[in-house]
Amino acid sequence: MRGLISSSAQEIEGNDELLTQILVHLPRRDLITFKLVCKQWRYLISAPDFRRYHATVKRRVSGLFLYHFTNPINYGFKFFSFNTSSSSSRLPEISDLHSWQILQSCNGLMLVRKSKDMFIYNPTTGDRKILPSPFPSFHETRFMHYSLAFDPLRFFGYKLIYILHGGYSKEDCYQTMIYSSEFGVWNLCGSSFWTPLEMMDFEHGTYFKDSVYWIGNRSKTMLRFDLKEECVKDDMPPLPAEPHHYYEYCLAPACGYMNLVGFGDSELCVSVFRLKEDYSSRWVLMHSVELQFTPLVIRKNGSIRRAYSIIYLIEDDEDEMALLVQTQDKVSALRLKNNTYHHVFDLPKVRATYLHYSFPRRVMGWYRAFEYIESLACV
Repeated sequence: MRGLISSSAQEIEGNDELLTQILVHLPRRDLITFKLVCKQWRYLISAPDFRRYHATVKRRVSGLFLYHFTNPINYGFKFFSFNTSSSSSRLPEISDLHSWQILQSCNGLMLVRKSKDMFIYNPTTGDRKILPSPFPSFHETRFMHYSLAFDPLRFFGYKLIYILHGGYSKEDCYQTMIYSSEFGVWNLCGSSFWTPLEMMDFEHGTYFKDSVYWIGNRSKTMLRFDLKEECVKDDMPPLPAEPHHYYEYCLAPACGYMNLVGFGDSELCVSVFRLKEDYSSRWVLMHSVELQFTPLVIRKNGSIRRAYSIIYLIEDDEDEMALLVQTQDKVSALRLKNNTYHHVFDLPKVRATYLHYSFPRRVMGWYRAFEYIESLACV
């Protein structure tokens, strides 16, 4: 038996292709440790081709970076793993994590701001890189919104889109610049576009299949930046009609489709729409979840009050969509297929005085959760 094991080990050790087939299925965090085994393993795991090949293995969200706070002026964020029993889901300790502002997460990389610096961060490896400014001669611009696009299955490296308007734009319209990590420079895109000021939420770009999307809840429209043609396109169908005032939508890619989650600040129903590959089609209603008869609401003196905040739409273990719902001290997953709940992780206690159950743009709302996917990507 020992001879058979020794022979098999020697066969694997002398066959880079076979060793690659084994290593590519291991968790990212384990591979970082295995780079220390020997020079051969370090060379294989560090190779760009291996990293791209490793990225083709089906990736799932491993956890969330979730903003939280303990008093009105002290904001921060904390990582919560979906698999607390696995050591491979632990993140590296970063001493100045509390001073960062996460702007976006995309397939394992994060766009982060610290003071006036903008950089790309890989939470799996702990690597980070400061990005060059689109305008090196200036400290800041009048209108500064970045969006990150990273998809190792579709293109090499990562890309950033920069939207500018006003002082640095030649016309009274928006212009775009694009940065590619492959070349390391910013380039001005040829075409400009116009949209009413503050009608499009350029602060929260969403990447999906070769495009970056922005949504305008006021204008009830969407725009997308086509990464292949490097231009902004206005070819998206209008948002679904609002069921009532103060209703908002958020973009949520999941299960291979672009989805749209709609909710209101006081509404007790959440709707999930789906868009087909053909942009000319309309949004199709997939799920409508009534929450008024669930433990997520508080009934007192004959009135109903919402006691939750919807923070994310994820793909669960059975390739179905689930909403992550945050209450005062925990996060639960609501599976949309059968409206069942299960506990995901606990939250630190927050004083009721500071607790806000609000939807977009608030501390505990949709735009304050950032997905974590393990990745070996270089920054």
